[in-house]
Amino acid sequence: MTSTHFACRVCLAPALEQAFVLKGMPRWNHRLLKETELAGDRAVDIEVRRCATCGFVSTAASLDDDYYDEYLNVPSLSPQSREFQATQARDFVARFGLTGHKVLEVGCGDGFFLQSLAEAGAKAYGIEPSAGQRRVAESRGLEVEGGVLSHGRRLAAGPFDAFVTRQVLEHVDDIRDFLLTVRDNLLPGAAGLVEVPHLDTLVAGSRFFDFIPEHLNYFSPRTLRIALELAGFEVVGLEAVDNGESLRALLRWPGPIGYAELAQRAYSLRADISLFVDGCRAQGRRVAVWGAGGKGISMLAVADLEGIELLVDGDPGKKGHFTPVTHMRVESPAELQVRGIGAVIIMAPAYEREIARRLREELGFKGDIVLAGKSFELLPPMGDLK
Repeated sequence: MTSTHFACRVCLAPALEQAFVLKGMPRWNHRLLKETELAGDRAVDIEVRRCATCGFVSTAASLDDDYYDEYLNVPSLSPQSREFQATQARDFVARFGLTGHKVLEVGCGDGFFLQSLAEAGAKAYGIEPSAGQRRVAESRGLEVEGGVLSHGRRLAAGPFDAFVTRQVLEHVDDIRDFLLTVRDNLLPGAAGLVEVPHLDTLVAGSRFFDFIPEHLNYFSPRTLRIALELAGFEVVGLEAVDNGESLRALLRWPGPIGYAELAQRAYSLRADISLFVDGCRAQGRRVAVWGAGGKGISMLAVADLEGIELLVDGDPGKKGHFTPVTHMRVESPAELQVRGIGAVIIMAPAYEREIARRLREELGFKGDIVLAGKSFELLPPMGDLK
């Protein structure tokens, strides 16, 4: 057990304050010692810290490299635990429609919960670092990979439609790396279940004996939500379970944001404007743009302005000023009639319908009106402008 923890594992803030220290505690609590190990046994001090920024509670330690060598934890020996796990697995599969879909359990232990997922109808896969636990899981006929899920590791059976990680996140030194690697093994829209010990229950019961060297992280409902949302998950449910012993979060991974499509929109807008303006000019109609606000200025910057003869805006304070980059002079809407404009492209996404109504009803404009903000939409001559 080494002290390597200097920043909050959730929000990465450096301001950690000491909550309390337990002196002379066991080096680990997950197994008993053999007689030959007694001479090398040593006590450790457990320093519990709290993040002054987000409130996350953790210890100033990380697990030794040999932690999982002889790790064996079999809560499934308890009838109460078996019933809780089996019910939770059935509910998870039913709630997210996972029958016939691939579900990964990260840290599957002896495989009881993984088997429960399979019995509920999911295609169950596991990953488990403890060789002893993995052998038990494989003896159940389950497909389980060895090692840990970190540093961008991709599993051969992935990507998965859902994942589960139960009583694991409290052991993880790099929470963000762990969650992001889990995410990298999921399909967009994947569901998730994360279960951890409930910090509030430990504190309310003064349960110092639950602060053990193997548990690096202690989650309240708030800090568990923060950790999951910072990793990009949508928390769709968060509640205390197992008589308040644990917290369970139900998640969705919405998938990556389509930035490529966002960037492509600039090019498609330029093409849409050019095609429309060329068509108007071929018919002998003159084209103007309405919109010298912030969004309009950006839209003008990516447009091909050849053939656009006028820029107007409803704000009288902008009249006579020029746009950055494109250097177009802003005029009042009255100029539309003066210049004989036959088509107006509105570049004010938040107010485009309002401007279209003003063109039709107040200014009596009878030419084409195009909304260029959300798409490139040509309004019908006398259509509904709501």
